Amino acid sequence: MAVKILHTADIHIGSGRTGVKNGKVEIENTFFRIIDLCKSEDIDFLLIAGDLFNSPYIPHETAEKVISAFSKIPDTIIAISPGNHDFVCPGSVYSKYKFPENVIVFSSFLEYRDFPEKNVRLWGAGFTDRFEALPLLQANENTSNDFLNICVLHGEVVADNSPSTYNPIYPALISKSGFDYLALGHIHKFSDIEKLGKTYFAYSGSPDGMGFDETDSHGVYLGTVSKDSCEFRRIELSSRQYIETSFDVTSYQNLFDIADSILESIKQNNPESYTKNLYRINLTGEVSASFFVDPSQLVKLLSEKLFYVEIADKTTADTSDLLALANEMSLRGVFVKKALEKISSASDDEESILKNALKFGLQAFGKEVMLNDN
Repeated sequence: MAVKILHTADIHIGSGRTGVKNGKVEIENTFFRIIDLCKSEDIDFLLIAGDLFNSPYIPHETAEKVISAFSKIPDTIIAISPGNHDFVCPGSVYSKYKFPENVIVFSSFLEYRDFPEKNVRLWGAGFTDRFEALPLLQANENTSNDFLNICVLHGEVVADNSPSTYNPIYPALISKSGFDYLALGHIHKFSDIEKLGKTYFAYSGSPDGMGFDETDSHGVYLGTVSKDSCEFRRIELSSRQYIETSFDVTSYQNLFDIADSILESIKQNNPESYTKNLYRINLTGEVSASFFVDPSQLVKLLSEKLFYVEIADKTTADTSDLLALANEMSLRGVFVKKALEKISSASDDEESILKNALKFGLQAFGKEVMLNDN
């Protein structure tokens, strides 16, 4: 007998998103889409592997929204493993509020609940403090061959016997656990479905990226688990993605052409959602020493079409231009000549700093000053 599961984690309700003024609302809306998905897909078990909330202490209005949403899917069993952000403690959201009967909040070390009508023994554990140095997953002998054994857990998979302050989860214990599926949270990047012993396991990742350190795909896992198989598919739910990319501006001579080409490239890669996403664009390549690539002006041009954009200028000056400038009878020429001499004898660590100094110095020459000017 197979059961239908939606596996999510690290939703972080109450948190914001870099570059998004209403980021808290967007994260809540993603959570509501998860609830709607449980309803439309007739999900048996919604597994929330930690950090549903960004803090153990949640405003009353927020807690009531979540509780109300859970009550709208009474036929779905909701299993929550509190994480390092929303750990169980006196006064926390899990201690203070009464959740619907279809919600199970695990706390402390491993325990289980049986659901004979679904042929499932549901396991879980949870953080009771910000840090958990002791493994919450311990060797147990209570898995049953008569049930599907499914576990939800927040923690960090590390090498056997390695330390971690975020509930170390050891491969040897996964292999010996006897679980049919282990739903993991804590790592915001999703993993492939892996298998140790008879146990399938995976990180679902967070359904929303929080910033440019989370530019990979985000969503949830949805599928079925049986005694002999684990079949999941990834579903994207986030309203907008963080995208970091590079753009070579070699041969360009003005900002308008650069902006148009960047927009065209973005459209080709994200034709349906390019206006909604958040971009960090690294400008690369060699540019004329006389061409000042102004990131702030480029941001203004691109912001007419894009929701959010950052520009980082990582270009270098054209080498042939620099050699020509170094022979000029001008203050600029003297500056370039001295800078090139220092760069030629610099260590690897110093070279990038000196190249940036040369670039910024050239930008400071708003007007060429000849040596014989009075």
